[in-house]
Amino acid sequence: MNGYQFRLYPTKEQEQTLLRWIGCQRLIYNAKVSEDRYFRSFKRQFLAVVGEPIPIDQGYSHFKTERTPFLSEVPSQVLRNGAVLWKQAYSRHFQGLGGRPKFQKRSGEQSVWLTSELFAFEPQVGTRKFPVGEIGYVSHRQHELPASIHISVSAGKWFLSFSAKDDAATVPDNGRNRNQGRNYMSAMRTRFVSVLKQTFTEE
Repeated sequence: MNGYQFRLYPTKEQEQTLLRWIGCQRLIYNAKVSEDRYFRSFKRQFLAVVGEPIPIDQGYSHFKTERTPFLSEVPSQVLRNGAVLWKQAYSRHFQGLGGRPKFQKRSGEQSVWLTSELFAFEPQVGTRKFPVGEIGYVSHRQHELPASIHISVSAGKWFLSFSAKDDAATVPDNGRNRNQGRNYMSAMRTRFVSVLKQTFTEE
């Protein structure tokens, strides 16, 4: 497996959508951190619950309330992945590979983790419940299909990153924009799905 990072070129409208995804996923992650701290503090203060296990799960639906209606404006998978990232961080803590999960800050590099339900590298467009449209990115290396991707922004620049095998590409090539070295994301199916169409940069 090799790591890849490509420049991404969303429109201003697409940037706002992606920033909303980033913010909502960070909110779920931080809510899980806060919830865990509350349970651990509660357990220390009340001897009656000593010995009771502290819940360490990937639940997130209870954070969707009347006070957070904006969470319903993003794909549920984006929210779920925030809880999964928190659980993964906790697992690393139990393995002695780091401390307990900490609050993610709103400053510095920001990113959203998208699993396979939310993107595809193929030229298919379907129902747009959460439309984002096509997003161009520059592909300077061939790669196989990744299982998940990260879309991040730092100092106003956007990036697409993921891990994949460094073999001959298995991504369909429709021949469009071949000379420009641009690939595209677009919405597909019944969920908000980023579809990346592969057209490699010519050497």
